Amino acid sequence: MIVDVLTESDKYLNINKNFKIVFDYLKTHNLNDMPCGRYELKGNDIFFNLNEYETKPSQKLEAHKKYIDIQVVVKGREYMGYTNIKNTTVTEVYNEEKDVMFLTGKVDKILADNTNFLIFFPEDAHMPAVSVEKEEHVKKAIFKILIN
Repeated sequence: MIVDVLTESDKYLNINKNFKIVFDYLKTHNLNDMPCGRYELKGNDIFFNLNEYETKPSQKLEAHKKYIDIQVVVKGREYMGYTNIKNTTVTEVYNEEKDVMFLTGKVDKILADNTNFLIFFPEDAHMPAVSVEKEEHVKKAIFKILIN
C-alpha cells in the first residue's frame, strides 16, 4: 500500500506503466465538478468510478486480484482500514466477475481526504468509507488498473 500526495506521484510511475495515465488525469481534471459514474480512460484496463456516499462507523474489509486501486477522496474525509491480506480470514470467497473478496481482520486506520491518494495492491486488504468522527458525506474516485 502507498499513501502520498499528488505532487509526489511521479515517484511511483515505474511501478506500473498505467499509473502515469491516472496521475496525468488527476492533474488535469477537476473531479469535484464531474457527475458520479464510471469513466473509462483505457477501456477495462484503466477506468474509475466516481461515487458519493455517507461514511459509516464500520465497513467490510475487501481485497482484489485483477486490479490495483488508486483511491482519491475528492470531497470529505474518511478512514481507510488497511492490513496485509495474510493477516485476514476470508468471509466471502472471491467473486471473479466483481473482482472482490471480503475478509475479516484487525486493520490500521489511515486518514483519506482531498490532500492524498492511496494505492492498494492485491496483497492490501482495505476497508473504505469508515467515519472519522461522525458520518460524513464523501465524494471519491476509485481508479482501477488492470494488472498485466
